[in-house]
Amino acid sequence: MLPQTYRILIVLLVLFLNACQPTQTTTVRPDPAVESEAMAAEQSGNYLLAAERYIALANDAKGQQQAYYLYRAIQSYNQINQFAQISDLLMQLDNSLLTTSQQLDLAIIEANIALADNNPEQTLAALAPFQLSDATTQQQQTALPLKIKAYQLTENWLEKANAHIALANLLNTPETVAENQQALWQALLQLTPQALDLFNPGIAPAVDSGWFALAYAVKAYKTNPDTLIVAIEDWQRNYPNHPADTALYKELLKTGTRLPQQLTDIAILLPDSGPYAVAANAIKQGIIAAHFNAKSSARLHFFATETDSQSGQSNVWQQYQKAIDVNASLVIGPLDKTSVQILADAKELTIPVIALNRITPAIQIANLFQFGLAPEDDAVAVANYATAQNYHRAVVLAPTGDWGNRIASAFNEQWLENGGTLLNHSTYDASKSDFSAVIKPLLSIEASKERQQSLKRTLGVSVEFEPRRRQDIDFLFLVAKPLKARQLIPQLKFHRSGNLAVIATSHAYSGKENRQQDVDLNGLIINDIPWIFDDTAIEDPAYLSLKNSQPKHFNNFIRLYALGTDAYRLIPSLNSLSRSSELTIIGATGDLSIDENGHVNRATRWAKFKQGKIKALADK
Repeated sequence: MLPQTYRILIVLLVLFLNACQPTQTTTVRPDPAVESEAMAAEQSGNYLLAAERYIALANDAKGQQQAYYLYRAIQSYNQINQFAQISDLLMQLDNSLLTTSQQLDLAIIEANIALADNNPEQTLAALAPFQLSDATTQQQQTALPLKIKAYQLTENWLEKANAHIALANLLNTPETVAENQQALWQALLQLTPQALDLFNPGIAPAVDSGWFALAYAVKAYKTNPDTLIVAIEDWQRNYPNHPADTALYKELLKTGTRLPQQLTDIAILLPDSGPYAVAANAIKQGIIAAHFNAKSSARLHFFATETDSQSGQSNVWQQYQKAIDVNASLVIGPLDKTSVQILADAKELTIPVIALNRITPAIQIANLFQFGLAPEDDAVAVANYATAQNYHRAVVLAPTGDWGNRIASAFNEQWLENGGTLLNHSTYDASKSDFSAVIKPLLSIEASKERQQSLKRTLGVSVEFEPRRRQDIDFLFLVAKPLKARQLIPQLKFHRSGNLAVIATSHAYSGKENRQQDVDLNGLIINDIPWIFDDTAIEDPAYLSLKNSQPKHFNNFIRLYALGTDAYRLIPSLNSLSRSSELTIIGATGDLSIDENGHVNRATRWAKFKQGKIKALADK
């Protein structure tokens, strides 16, 4: 029995030793001809052929070799945006068989596809497993912009800012550096001062810490100019070599108002007699409404201005001095251009003035801010709106006279500056009610009839014919007041304007809902102040108090009430608005900002008449 036992043990030992021997893996050597063809196609830019050859190689390979060929095929497909094929190959590929660098390459491709599909969350998820600081420069230059776009879409301003900071070290042209800094700065300004302080990633003088510290100073002290200047000086000492372009914040340090946080006295310079008295009274009511709704303890001082239209003499300077004598911190008014010009010509304005009209030329005058409802502003807005709608060719129809010429000229200048084409410009007599003689040549209706007559003479027979307007017009800019607009729109339709877009300024609408009359305005597009639209107006306590206290005249003077309200509401934000044209506040007359010349600009809402009622258009 013993020898038999030994034999069994020997057999088992042999089997055990054989089992311990490494397994020999059968590898298939790639076809050199196919591999050479794939690489040659890749180098020549024939990425489709390259991808097909790499897939063929992958089909004949296994393990790491197969994963590598699939990786190369995906890269080739990515060069020609074959996203569907890439997705299929990614499902076949075992990522764990690739190097970390190769895995990141594929993650970048996957992130780009997700972004193209408007899926920023998937973009960020694809890149999340990788530490980009360990990646190659090229990989970082590709991945970081993808993350920045994804953070923008998800409104993750903190991480967007951090990504811009990381990208900054990889940029080497002045243009890209400046563009990245501007985007970084805007992302930081979206954060609250508390968030900027809490998430500051370092300490002075580190670059990343400097960005957060600078944004904190601006956000925390933007309404207190004196403190902001001190804070910026401290920042410059703590971060002496910081790369931030001073242009990002120097506008905040420019000369602007230095109003105290709490005003005790405000002066209003408006006429109580003469041609501007009615408008002035409506503006005054708007100021008072805004004042009481703000529950302010400041005293309002009203001083009557008088201007002789013949001689140009005005008492505005004397009244301005009275405002100083009562310790007013600020003046609202005057209303007429002559008085505004007198203040503009003064050597120095001791206290800020929010004038309610504009003068030309537009030049910066310290402490003078010009705010009004100039019709030219509406015309410029029409030109910019039409450009945004991708319109290229326009015709203009305006009344004869100074008012129509001013509005049409403002539109024409801006439209041509935007690169638009002006096909025709016609004027009409507002004292008439039949405008066929003007509309037909404007739309080239007569030319259409002449072509029909020519065709009839050529063929010698009658032909069925319907006149057509010229088809190369994108839109018509109409300058008209409510009565004329109600007459012109139906006549334009009668003369085959068809689906031609017609755009006008706010002057075409009375401001008072009247469906029976305004049904003739159907299809007309206009821009107007927010208070014209019920959805926003009814949330404004000043609007409600004016509407309740001035029921008979409210709709007739709604825009002037809104002007007075906004003139008063500019005051708390004047320190910051006067230092940055990028800042805006929401007002009754539009979104308000102040440009470098001290002009208060208004971004109004756009609307279209449907069934005789004005309806706001969605913002684009």
